Amino acid sequence: MARLTGRTAIVTGATLVDPGGLNIGGATAAAFAAEGARVVLADIDIDGAQALAKQLEAEHGSGVALAVETDLRSEEQIAALVETTVSTFGGLHLLMNVAGVFPGGDGEVATMPIEVWDDVMAVNLRSALLTTKHALPHLRSGGGSIVNTSSTHAFAGDTSLTGYGCTKAALLALTAYTATQYGPEGVRCNAICPGTTRTPPARNLPPAITDIYRRHTPSPDLNGPAELAQVYLFLASDESRGINGETIRVDGGLLAHQPFVPDMRALAATTAGTQA
Repeated sequence: MARLTGRTAIVTGATLVDPGGLNIGGATAAAFAAEGARVVLADIDIDGAQALAKQLEAEHGSGVALAVETDLRSEEQIAALVETTVSTFGGLHLLMNVAGVFPGGDGEVATMPIEVWDDVMAVNLRSALLTTKHALPHLRSGGGSIVNTSSTHAFAGDTSLTGYGCTKAALLALTAYTATQYGPEGVRCNAICPGTTRTPPARNLPPAITDIYRRHTPSPDLNGPAELAQVYLFLASDESRGINGETIRVDGGLLAHQPFVPDMRALAATTAGTQA
């Protein structure tokens, strides 16, 4: 039997990007549909969400996917999203908070425009609180799984993306609080921390930037949305029923090594070439 048969999931930030293909949310929704779930694709980009819904229904049958235009900065729209999900599919079992922003203006602390800070907080952090708040009445009645999307930026600083990193660190606390408060009622809440992922926008980065990320990632290549989707699927399924309040890094080993390891490898290669 498919792992998610009979379950309904909300996946925020789930779209088909043109050009580029699936983002992390889109790949997650596709993996869920393939495992028997009905998926609600919540995104402000309704055209991309509808394109994905059409694709999933062509692959898995009518009634599998529903696109709902949602501005995650609005509590009213989030409440409507949950109400639409329940009225359409008869319940809600899974909440995947994948959507996030990292605008170009999100730079250093000393030059941070407060409007940028507030917007990043609203989309990345406040929305996860609000989707959880409105989903909980349904999840508490029958149990369920929530997965928040943090980042390796939660664990270390950067030269920019200050607001982004702060929201991702705060999501880890929200995850722990949610798991603690509602675990006794059968609601699990975990967090995934992707490293640099080959999403459609990331594939447009200059090669010099991508090479830096690859040099610092011990795996042979950077993860793509499909690799991330399999971890969301695991945390949504009964296979992970013993896991609650956990943070799982899916970064190809990015934070597993000492910061100087890439330089030591480069030095070893140079030395070996000289000795040869």
